[in-house]
Amino acid sequence: MHSQQLVNLKPKVQTIIDLLAKKDWDTAQLLLLEVSEEVENLIDEVVSDDHLIELSKYQVLLKHLVLKIQNGRP
Repeated sequence: MHSQQLVNLKPKVQTIIDLLAKKDWDTAQLLLLEVSEEVENLIDEVVSDDHLIELSKYQVLLKHLVLKIQNGRP
């Protein structure tokens, strides 16, 4: 796994947060599913403990965002 892949996750997660702020639940959920799958795939390839720790942080954040979507929808 390359560090660049980790760096690329940050803007994607920020986009999800921005979509939630706009209450664009459907688009946020689609992107969230995509990013969650990407994180899971990266975890399968991880070789460094530092990368695993960073990816675990993203996992926790993404799970929190799932709850936000579930609780925020009308």
